[in-house]
Amino acid sequence: MGTQQQTCEINQLLKTFDALIQLSQASFDYQLVLADIWIKAFSELTQELASYETKGETIEDWRQFLEVWSNIFDREFAQKFRSEDAQAIQGKFLKVGMSYWLEQQQMLEGVRKKLEVPICNQVDETKV
Repeated sequence: MGTQQQTCEINQLLKTFDALIQLSQASFDYQLVLADIWIKAFSELTQELASYETKGETIEDWRQFLEVWSNIFDREFAQKFRSEDAQAIQGKFLKVGMSYWLEQQQMLEGVRKKLEVPICNQVDETKV
């Protein structure tokens, strides 16, 4: 194997690793947004349940509880993702995720070629 080929393989591996690091960072930022939504929604839920108690009302069954919970969660989720910051974080997460996927596919293609493993359409052609 030539030095140039080894350098190309190492560069591809480094690009894939860099894409994985970027994906991890973007995923962490996105998870923080989601955690904020869950915290706010749970806080709202406890306040709503407390207001039921102060009014002397009760939640009769799981269906009613889930309706209250889903209304609160949907409202908090929609409100958070209307903000430009949250949209930017979500957009970055999706963009970086696609970049990582492409880098990973290129790296796997190199491994397949190196190991002489046929890809799906090559396997299908041999069956014809």
